[in-house]
Amino acid sequence: MAPPRGAAFASDSFKLIRRKSSVSDLSPELARRALMDAFAEADKDASGFIDRAELVGVIQKMGVHMQNPTDDIDALFEALDIDGDGSIDVVEFCTKFEPAIKRDHGVMGKMDVDVVMKETFDKMLVDARDQRTAVNRSFMQAREDCQEWFCKKFLGSKWRMKTFDAFYTNGGKGSASRLAHLRKSLDEAIKGKNEWITTSLESDQDFKREVLDKDGIGTFADKWLARLEAEMGTITAKRLASCETNRTVPTTPTPPNCRSTTETRNTKPERRNRKDERRKTKHKTRNASSRVRPTARCLTTPEPETRNPKP
Repeated sequence: MAPPRGAAFASDSFKLIRRKSSVSDLSPELARRALMDAFAEADKDASGFIDRAELVGVIQKMGVHMQNPTDDIDALFEALDIDGDGSIDVVEFCTKFEPAIKRDHGVMGKMDVDVVMKETFDKMLVDARDQRTAVNRSFMQAREDCQEWFCKKFLGSKWRMKTFDAFYTNGGKGSASRLAHLRKSLDEAIKGKNEWITTSLESDQDFKREVLDKDGIGTFADKWLARLEAEMGTITAKRLASCETNRTVPTTPTPPNCRSTTETRNTKPERRNRKDERRKTKHKTRNASSRVRPTARCLTTPEPETRNPKP
């Protein structure tokens, strides 16, 4: 017998309601379990790992906005792939959301797992975009800083592009590791101790043809590193400023004739305490009056009053 009309839609609606209720208003322990369930749901082939195609499904389900899909997916995958083995396991997946869980638990007490995941994905994308922008901008600014003498020491810029790829693009898995590799490579190039630069000067045709003075590479690296640190410092300052604005909550002044809810709430216990004190004092006075023994004067009957006869 065929199912009744509209049964499929009702079943899907029930699943949606059940999904929403199962991931919202959760404690940290239940939120971690919900993340493990989300990982199992994303792992379509049940291999215990999430690949790039499966991660795309998770990102689309969360509604994460991507400016450049290719670069943004690569940035998210590299951020989640902590060990850089080309796959994401459940430990790596849940570890990235742990700071958001602790933060929301400290602020609200309970949380929505979907909100935690989307906010974490958005933050990872913002960090990756800011880093790419800082590296590219500092690279171009360093070229402008060397404008006066650049043409005297170099005949082209192909060596610069190859240096960019070697120092940053191919510097490792993940934005953090690439940035660390870039800083280390620039510092070695400034000191003239970078092995890749030494090998390229000996074997690479573009380096042999374009580099007239090898000391100019160290000077360019010094300019690039200085600009990079300035850009990263600006990004850090903006993030700290945004955190401070989020912490401060604007308060509206209370009119003089109106009392706030906190004042009214605080006055209720005071009134109750006053009533209790009054009851206690009444009870004490009653007990004290009942304990007083009558004196002899109280036991004697008063003499009747004698009225003066009328004249």
